[in-house]
Amino acid sequence: MGLLAFFLITLFVFYWFPIRGGLKTFLLILIMISGWLSIFELVSIIEARPWVAAPVLALIGLFVWKWRKDRRTKLNKHPDI
Repeated sequence: MGLLAFFLITLFVFYWFPIRGGLKTFLLILIMISGWLSIFELVSIIEARPWVAAPVLALIGLFVWKWRKDRRTKLNKHPDI
């Protein structure tokens, strides 16, 4: 979990604080490395506790389904030019 937290903190610092030059490049390299390793950490968490991933994936699926349904409805209501 520490690696995942490190990834999120460096990502937050990279986007929200005005950093220039070499430090920005260094942060970008840290974000890429820790992000890549965080993928493996997330996979190991899901393998250890699969019952945690099922509700999260169900919520993501529900969100995507609702977003696509709303988009399709909006496109059908929009008059053609």
